[in-house]
Amino acid sequence: MPDLGVVPICGTRGLPGARLAELADACPNVIGVKYAVPDAARFAGFARDAGLDRFVWIAGLAEPYAPSYFSAGATGFTSGLVNVAPGLSLRMIEALRSGDHGEAMKVWEQIRRFEELRAADGSAHNVTVVKEALAVLGLCRRDVRSPSSLLPDAERAEVAAIVEGWSL
Repeated sequence: MPDLGVVPICGTRGLPGARLAELADACPNVIGVKYAVPDAARFAGFARDAGLDRFVWIAGLAEPYAPSYFSAGATGFTSGLVNVAPGLSLRMIEALRSGDHGEAMKVWEQIRRFEELRAADGSAHNVTVVKEALAVLGLCRRDVRSPSSLLPDAERAEVAAIVEGWSL
């Protein structure tokens, strides 16, 4: 459907930015890119090779990567944290959009360990950590679908301490 905007996900280092530009030449409804490669320098080059002003660029690895990706041209980011602590995510996006890098990094420091737990073991507990945090807040049950599994007791306690420290 040419009238429907398309935002592909780039999750591989092997795709050159020029190739994305070729795709957009053939498919003008490609309007943005979710960039999910953990390499800010590669993102900066990829976005410029593809066309920095041609697409909306989304930092696809959530808040931990947002400050560095914004400095290279991203204007948005994905977030699992927003389900748990929307105020923290909003503080970060507002700080980044206003150019207040110091404030963005204050939020980054607050969420750092939470996001490290989500990213551990190849993001094996990405969803599980969010569900655990929501369970701590009494918003849902902590059980998850396979192939995810419940967090070990030590990580569950750590998530609870993090969430309690945010004073939500």
